[in-house]
Amino acid sequence: MEKEKVLLFWSGGKDSALALHELQTNPAYEVVGLVTTFNRDQSRVPFHGIPDVMVVEQAKMLKLPLQRIFLPTGATNEEYISQVSYILAMFAKRGIKTVAFGDINLEEVRSFKEKMLADLGMKGLFPLWGRSTLDITKKFLVTGHKALVTAVMTEKLSDEFLACEFNEKFIERLPEGIDPAGENGEFHTFVIFGPSFKMRVGFSKAIAVQEGPYLVTLIKEP
Repeated sequence: MEKEKVLLFWSGGKDSALALHELQTNPAYEVVGLVTTFNRDQSRVPFHGIPDVMVVEQAKMLKLPLQRIFLPTGATNEEYISQVSYILAMFAKRGIKTVAFGDINLEEVRSFKEKMLADLGMKGLFPLWGRSTLDITKKFLVTGHKALVTAVMTEKLSDEFLACEFNEKFIERLPEGIDPAGENGEFHTFVIFGPSFKMRVGFSKAIAVQEGPYLVTLIKEP
């Protein structure tokens, strides 16, 4: 049976990395490429603090083609749909009709994406959907993934949680009420290794800056 070809929206963080792992270990699917949206002015993944050059490095280590989409700062839903749909329509014309995401439980976000895809004759795939965020976090770690915490929401977490490895010790230190996967936006991550990576992604840490509600560690090439 021919595998279903899938594009994966890739943030560079742990949820998209685990979604990739789930898809690549499922014989029904073939991930044929990654899609990442960036802030056009900063050339970084919004909120994560990950520059485009580091996402390119991730894609190289995963041996997958990367489609970059640069959106204006504070892009409206209409701007997002217009620019993302334009790119996805090109893939749809090539026969790739399935797009995957690492979303876990935000129904409004899922509905928004499914509506955008339906208008293009495409469908959404959500391999992590509805699962316990603690279970997802445990699987991320037990499968050998490694990640750095690159952003923390300052109303929820202090800077002592920033720029450290996302591991069991980090999870144990989280204050009560903080989701272990950061599903409420409490923190964001940058994946530096996983079972599909041919090598660890090299990086260095730069200064931490405040960007809206987040304190972000700006990572860069080593």
